[in-house]
Amino acid sequence: MLRLIRNILSDSSDNFTFHCYNQSNNINLREKTGLYIHIPFCKNSCPYCPYIKTKYNVEQAKEYKKALIKEIELYYKKFGGGSFTSLYFGGGTPTLMINEIDDILNHLYKYFSIQGNIAIETSPIDIDKTILLKLKSQGFNLISLGIQSFNDKYLTIIGRKYNSQKAINSINDTLNIGFESVNIDLIFAINNQTIHDLENDLNTTVSFNVDQVTCYPLFTFPYTEIGKIRNLNKIKLPNQKKRKQLYYFMNSFFEKKGYTRTNVWSFSKNHNNNYSSVTRDYYLGLGASSGSYNGQTFYFNTFSIAEYIQTLNSKLPISIAMQVSKKLEKNFWFYWQLYTTLINKNSYQELFNSKVEKDFAFILKLFKRLNYIENEDSSIIKLNTKGAHWIHLIQNYYALNYVNKIWTVSKRKAWPEKIIL
Repeated sequence: MLRLIRNILSDSSDNFTFHCYNQSNNINLREKTGLYIHIPFCKNSCPYCPYIKTKYNVEQAKEYKKALIKEIELYYKKFGGGSFTSLYFGGGTPTLMINEIDDILNHLYKYFSIQGNIAIETSPIDIDKTILLKLKSQGFNLISLGIQSFNDKYLTIIGRKYNSQKAINSINDTLNIGFESVNIDLIFAINNQTIHDLENDLNTTVSFNVDQVTCYPLFTFPYTEIGKIRNLNKIKLPNQKKRKQLYYFMNSFFEKKGYTRTNVWSFSKNHNNNYSSVTRDYYLGLGASSGSYNGQTFYFNTFSIAEYIQTLNSKLPISIAMQVSKKLEKNFWFYWQLYTTLINKNSYQELFNSKVEKDFAFILKLFKRLNYIENEDSSIIKLNTKGAHWIHLIQNYYALNYVNKIWTVSKRKAWPEKIIL
């Protein structure tokens, strides 16, 4: 079924295969491109986290910073400058490199123009007032705190090394600094979690009147520690019926509290500065394991931190790449618009010189028949909660399946020859 859907949505030239990257291949910097910087260091490793990370080491962090600067310089030579619509530091825990971030930012500003928001993610155990003040002075205006839960039992289950009081203190400290937008990450659908448990977490969160809340289900990629533990110990996460109840409750809760859904997981009060790590038309990723996409090609840097540092002595650390047809580019754009639950007709017309209602007539007709659409006018199509729930299921069962294939192989081999999706 998945292969049939792929054939319908793609061109005959799309083989859904990443190949070893050829350094002679040309990579273009598109307009409206976001910039991502991956910092792979953590003080402790959360068992559910799928991202590439390693135990923080001062000396390795210094070497990693030098490599990032070399990568910035190589892209400057390739592009001859250029501008980015946003800058996002993710990880790992980027704030562990708070002192190195100054040099990274200085080199970015030296070679490129960054015109939009500057965002960073962190966790309660990795910040204090001094670090928060430095982030503000460095120009970060959006910040996300990975709180995950205010229930000490669930914090222990998912491997967080702090308690609920520490989480509360970190939120208060962050709000007092005065960032333009503060996002709180929560995790739901944890083992044995009830509606009442989720409601308590949500009530505590909105009591801070934060700009945005993002609620992710507990992902269990097979290659993560919790994926292995779940396999070994037969850990049972909530079934689909229970997950649906939790998801619908969450949507209803935020609607009553005056928050607007801005993607399948996120709810916002500050609509001018929505915090998001993924919703960019195009993006360039720097750092070990970072992904990039320019409309014609997906490509990933090597996942090996040691190989990343070593390779940048002579060339870009890109390990694999997959070509994308114009038809697949349109479908990829459409998918991420569905992820935001708001399809912007004008943006599609501007990017592809075509009408989204024409190119996706069958899917939109199907969505209407299935009652996934809340409203439509001349400029937007907005999904309702039912539609958002189904997109979140697609994200879980299809998109994350592709991510799992890429990351499983790339974690095992620094320079894979081929990854078939």
